Amino acid sequence: LMSFGWKVLEIENGNDIEEIFNTLNKSKDMTGNKKPIIILMKTIMGNGVDFMMHTHEWHGKAPNDDQLAIALNQNPETLGDY
Repeated sequence: LMSFGWKVLEIENGNDIEEIFNTLNKSKDMTGNKKPIIILMKTIMGNGVDFMMHTHEWHGKAPNDDQLAIALNQNPETLGDY
């Protein structure tokens, strides 16, 4: 990406909302220089839900009601999710 003139910003913990906001604000400060900006986020699939973390099994698959209750109890509500 650097060879094409892109400015690359990386987010080491793409599951950290504060790090995301900080990087987005940094990218806003970099606009106007006529160069594209890309943000690469390193995330953990199923972050915070013990039976969903580090597996592709849940990509595109909805949990049943019992699994949903467990998952919602393992993560705090953020930004009025539900």
